[in-house]
Amino acid sequence: MRRAVVPFLLAPALLVGLGAAGSAQDVPQQHVFLIDVPGVSFEELLGVPEVLALARAGGAALVSNQDAADPGNPPYPELVPGSAPITQWEMDPSVMGGLDVVGATIRERVEDTDVREVLVIVLSHTGSPEMAVAKDELHPLVMAVGAPDQLFEATGEASSLTSDTTRRTGVVTDLDVWPTIGNFLGGDPPADWTGSPIRVVDEPAPFELHARYLAQRRMYVPIGIAAALYVTVVGLLGAALVMLGRRVPALARRFVGWGCLSVAALAAGLLAAGHLPELTYADAVPFLAIVTVLGTMAFSPLERGSAVWVPVGIGAAVLAFFTVEAALGWSALLSPLLGGSHLDGGRFYGLPNVAIGMLVGGSLYVAQRLRTWSGVGLIVAVALFAGMPYLGSNLGAGVTLFATAGMWFAVRERERLGPWKGIAVVALAAVAGTALILLAHRLSPLPTHVTRFEETVEGAAGIWSTFVDRLGVGIDLIRRNPAALVPVLGLPVALLAVLRPPAPIRETFERWPAWRDAVLVCLLAGIVAYLVNDTGAAAAGFAFGLGLGGMLGVSLLAGPGKMGGS
Repeated sequence: MRRAVVPFLLAPALLVGLGAAGSAQDVPQQHVFLIDVPGVSFEELLGVPEVLALARAGGAALVSNQDAADPGNPPYPELVPGSAPITQWEMDPSVMGGLDVVGATIRERVEDTDVREVLVIVLSHTGSPEMAVAKDELHPLVMAVGAPDQLFEATGEASSLTSDTTRRTGVVTDLDVWPTIGNFLGGDPPADWTGSPIRVVDEPAPFELHARYLAQRRMYVPIGIAAALYVTVVGLLGAALVMLGRRVPALARRFVGWGCLSVAALAAGLLAAGHLPELTYADAVPFLAIVTVLGTMAFSPLERGSAVWVPVGIGAAVLAFFTVEAALGWSALLSPLLGGSHLDGGRFYGLPNVAIGMLVGGSLYVAQRLRTWSGVGLIVAVALFAGMPYLGSNLGAGVTLFATAGMWFAVRERERLGPWKGIAVVALAAVAGTALILLAHRLSPLPTHVTRFEETVEGAAGIWSTFVDRLGVGIDLIRRNPAALVPVLGLPVALLAVLRPPAPIRETFERWPAWRDAVLVCLLAGIVAYLVNDTGAAAAGFAFGLGLGGMLGVSLLAGPGKMGGS
């Protein structure tokens, strides 16, 4: 009888306990705050004490906008349902009475939340007139996770943020915002997941990186124009002196010849400038002058063998430069003076399109002094370097260089292969190389530009549509920057000079047939680069520059009627 009474007496207590547990489960344990502060820069947002405290508790990053959609609009309803505990606010400083009021309001509302853990994301996805003047296209984002009553008590240095989308410390994209929220709430990513969860990195907030970015944005156009003028003047002088032949003094021929061969060193210097401790004109201009002159003339001893050995040294130096840059994580590409930055968001890591022509020219400069199969092997190795994940990670570069390897074999063995077999070799090399790169990226544990391409392109129709879209991007680039027409129009003109060379160049080609083939393939590869890359003019630019510059430079160094070595 007593045993029967005990459960009866305990039943009310058990029901009360279950009711309390049920009530505890009904109380949200997590909450997300997504706060947009429009029209503020990175430094302005981090200048708000409450936001800086959040950056100390979590981290801060520069945001590259990849999508025109409002980041307040969740693209994954299945990942972040409408019933999710999310509060979204737009806090416009101009409406609320300044950033001080914005900061105090953020703290008040977060600390009033009765949950165990919150995710707070404060960002700005629109710029201001001042940012437009400074050419600042990066926006701020601050993220912190923790107990509401502790986030604003953090002290010490503000930390940094990153994501697998960018693989750059201190840089994320707007596409990473909702995957971060979904990851915090424990949602499973859908099949068309875009972006990656943002995470904290134990590195200082990217104040210095942003300052370098702004300096690069101020400097790269004036310096790029000066570099383009130099290359244009040297190229025109080189063409004129080649045509004048013996009527030009030997010293003038040699001076301009070395200038024509300096294109590779100048390009490498414009990229390497991203490593300068301070990005100022006072540092950059002398650096570029020294690299261009010494980086070219360092190979003058090779001329004792013959003029065609000079490009071998230049090409080897170009390949060595990119090898070292890849080992350093492509860090110079964050603030180069050659075209855009990785921070612009077109490519956050790996080989930029503007450098494709440098690898094409550099590998052919070396291959022309090697046996045919050795040269093919070198170009294939460079193609793998350019296209593989964790190295160049650039599909267009890989395709271009595999096609270059096929063209080099077909041209060198043209008498044995004939035209149709030669075309088949080029097509096979390009298709097989592309398949290999795609497979490597498919197996990569981290998503890359190429894996996203594989996931979004479906079938032959998708490939064709992507190809047409990329040509459209290239045409739009030329429309916005007419100077991009120079390599596009220059490639067929230079090809004509190779196929029907004037007497001084024909004499050089007859002495060194392999050099003639290297120039021919370099220019043909420039056309391939234009067709298979979205920024085609940029991709083809240095294939044109190294092809034409090499052709003119070697002819001027060799001199009319001057017999060279083997």
